[in-house]
Amino acid sequence: MKPSTNQCGYSTSGVIKKLTFAAILIATLCAYLSLGKSGFVNYDDDGYVTHNPVVQEGLTFKNVLWAMTATEASNWHPLTWISHMADVQMFGMHAGGHHLTSLLLHMLNTLLLLVWLNTITGEFWKSSVVAALFALHPLHVESVAWIAERKDVLSTAFWYLTLICYTRYCQKNSRRQYLLALLFFVFGLMAKPMLVTLPCVLLLLDYWPLQRFSLPSGTTQENAEENSATQKSKIWQLLTEKVPFAILSLLSCSITLIAQKSAMASINDLSLFPRVVNAVVSYTEYLTKTFFPWPLAVLYPHPLSFPPWKVLASIFLFISITFLAIRRIKSRPWLAVGWLWFVGTLVPVIGLVQVGSLAYADRYTYIPLTGIFIMIVWQVPEMIQCRKYKNIVLPLCVIMVLGVLWGLTWFQVQYWKNSRILFEHDMNATSGNFIAHNNFGCALGENGDTQGAIRHFQEAIRINPKYPYAYIGLGIAAYRQGKIQEAISYYKEGLTLDSTLEKADFELGNIYLLNHQTGNAIVQYAKAIQLRPNYVEAITNLGIALYLTGKAKESQALFDDALRINPDYARAQKYRAKFFPEKK
Repeated sequence: MKPSTNQCGYSTSGVIKKLTFAAILIATLCAYLSLGKSGFVNYDDDGYVTHNPVVQEGLTFKNVLWAMTATEASNWHPLTWISHMADVQMFGMHAGGHHLTSLLLHMLNTLLLLVWLNTITGEFWKSSVVAALFALHPLHVESVAWIAERKDVLSTAFWYLTLICYTRYCQKNSRRQYLLALLFFVFGLMAKPMLVTLPCVLLLLDYWPLQRFSLPSGTTQENAEENSATQKSKIWQLLTEKVPFAILSLLSCSITLIAQKSAMASINDLSLFPRVVNAVVSYTEYLTKTFFPWPLAVLYPHPLSFPPWKVLASIFLFISITFLAIRRIKSRPWLAVGWLWFVGTLVPVIGLVQVGSLAYADRYTYIPLTGIFIMIVWQVPEMIQCRKYKNIVLPLCVIMVLGVLWGLTWFQVQYWKNSRILFEHDMNATSGNFIAHNNFGCALGENGDTQGAIRHFQEAIRINPKYPYAYIGLGIAAYRQGKIQEAISYYKEGLTLDSTLEKADFELGNIYLLNHQTGNAIVQYAKAIQLRPNYVEAITNLGIALYLTGKAKESQALFDDALRINPDYARAQKYRAKFFPEKK
């Protein structure tokens, strides 16, 4: 069979396609290869893996049931929890194995993007360039290298599987493909709720490149009234078939709002106006980092206010791009579709509903940037009329750009070796980053540099006097120095700022217990258990404290509860056997 060619005249035979697939995957693997020697970091990895007793038990039926109902980490994403459990089952607590899973998912997403875009457009080389940009852009390092962001790479796999099935449904009118698209969408939402914008993206794809809004071929202008009725009927059909997807999105939004209630910034903390301003500025920041991705950081603190010139410039840029894209929608539909893909898929995380204290984050671009890539890759050849430039110079430029992005990605991956390197880079890449100072201080403390840790905890408090974790860090440091009362004071200050820190209640209870203040220890353990009913460590220590106050019956019941939650928990086994030797 004669190899097919696209509009630029390049051969797209099966062998060349396979070689292209292989080249993109090998380049991606080489860029991220050093992750195999990287560890966990002290930002969210603890909640997802290293300090999560359920995940550390591995993949069991009981834990899968827990994952289906858990709203820990302010999200409902059971498939993400299950993927972490599966990693523990396969690799234990070896971080390199967990990184490998995320990298393989990123490589899978790259192939799925290429397959989908080629299927829907028939443009293999353009699809390959978009896939290569997706694979090698440094803005995506955070989603791949951060174990706690498994939800990004996992949900995106289901996003592109959904788009592949939807495309085949549209091309073949296959009900089976439609149902598969719905199923994969459900799985995607169960990995990360950010996928809720997918119904809108499907409508964009209906316009281009599927062209389902167009009237049937052979339609003439003579029957304008009939054509108008046909057009309305077609639009109604397209909207109707998105209803099941929209219902799933609304359901996911409702669950997410409930799960994130405690993490959301209230109107009193951050009013609507600065959130809207931050959203507009964030679009500009994301665009800037798309074309100039250096330096990058894990944390970009919310500045609370912006210079007027920056706000006005961001508004002007946003309106200008939107106007130009919409204006050329008939002749250059990829501009409008790509731009609206980018703008729309960022809406859930753009900061209008503020969760946490970040202005924006690189990981949020994992799906949205594809829209910008489509705009660039489809538009640039249209702007080049000279065949020599289009066939020779343009491919060379593409290779050079991908080479630069590969290098930037490789460098960015190196910062993820450990918490100390990562947050030292963050402090240098940003200003006023109290979270980076706090986490760097934690890393120093874990390595025995207590004085260095104290300096960074104090700097975090200087930047943000209401940041509770820095006070907890000072409490830990003071206790290591034997300053018991000072440690208790810091813990109390942190808990005053945030009474939902069950880990802090537990640690404060431990200090009281070790210093024979058993009554105070009981109070703190009880608070920790109230916040986390299955907190097996706190339940066990409360059992110890109650036994020491003579409440043997209540103590025995707590040991039984702890071992019911985790039958293998050694500390509960040890003290139950010690205090109640007759109990088998």
